[in-house]
Amino acid sequence: MTRTHRAASVAAAAVSTAMVTVLTFGGAASAQPTPPVPAESGSPVADPADPAESDGAVDGAVDGAVGEDLAELSRLSEEAGALGEELHKARADLDRAIAERDRRERAAGVAGALAAAAEGDARRDQSIVDHLATMRYRGGDTGATRAAVLAESPEDLVQRLDALRRISGATTSALDASKAASAEATRLREEAAVAAAEARSAARDAEDRTNELDRRSDEMRVRMDEVRRRVDALSDDQRAIWAGGPVMPEGYVAPPVDGVNTAALRTALTRLGSPYVWGATGPSSFDCSGLMVWSYAQEGKSLPRSSQMQAVAGSPVAMADIQPGDLVIYFPGATHVGMYAGDGLVLHAPTYGVPVKLEKVDAMPVSGIRRY
Repeated sequence: MTRTHRAASVAAAAVSTAMVTVLTFGGAASAQPTPPVPAESGSPVADPADPAESDGAVDGAVDGAVGEDLAELSRLSEEAGALGEELHKARADLDRAIAERDRRERAAGVAGALAAAAEGDARRDQSIVDHLATMRYRGGDTGATRAAVLAESPEDLVQRLDALRRISGATTSALDASKAASAEATRLREEAAVAAAEARSAARDAEDRTNELDRRSDEMRVRMDEVRRRVDALSDDQRAIWAGGPVMPEGYVAPPVDGVNTAALRTALTRLGSPYVWGATGPSSFDCSGLMVWSYAQEGKSLPRSSQMQAVAGSPVAMADIQPGDLVIYFPGATHVGMYAGDGLVLHAPTYGVPVKLEKVDAMPVSGIRRY
């Protein structure tokens, strides 16, 4: 997944190799005519009808077609890989949306239950107020004057007045409690309504994200199938060009293990030569971010799943301070990631048909470096 740099290098390699052995990938691209080269003084002018000269022109056209076809294949594979990384992030976003939906729905359920309980309390307190009011105004105790008239003795009057005060106090307390319970019920009903609306919004968001993920996953499958078909159709010579050389440069020595990051690098190096598979996180095949996730997981450290998420987590590092094990993020959209391996090299899973390998760290445009 090396975008323009990879496309250019693949095209150049294709043309160079085709000078030795004619490759016939695709065959549908049309080559631009090559301008004639002035002959040196005293040299014979090429005869356009000369079969040898004609063959050379054909070879040049084939060379150009080979380079264009492989460059186009590189572009397609890069787009598929970038979309794959975006889908990893979309899945993580969907998981968060579903978790938020579930949380909001639980909160709405709790709020609804509290509101119902508060309404029950308000109804209970109101019934007490109604009962006490009935006792006071419709029963046998209608006030102090009535108590004095009906009292049979001073002691009876004191008892009647004390009962009246208790009823009056109970009525006031019940009325206050009823008002408070009613206000609380109103507040909780409003909170329950807000919680229910938020739960519905979270559910719609999760559904939208699910539908978008399904749509883009279908698009991803179409792109993957096209790249697989075209890579699998490459000849042996073309496949060698596509793979781009050995998985490890001659003379490379891995840095010593002095912590989790270098230990993760050593673990990743054991996967050199493993195939690239979209969505794979090991242990036998990987995509670019999957290799980072798997390698660090073996050392007990959890990394985000996509290159875009890996590009914002961890700690930023300047290129001048880069260390083995740091993650190197590529391209403006953070659509590719590798692990710095020391000696100016990065370990990464490039694209379909290209195994996990070491390449120059600046072979692709670097957008950032993160340390975990």
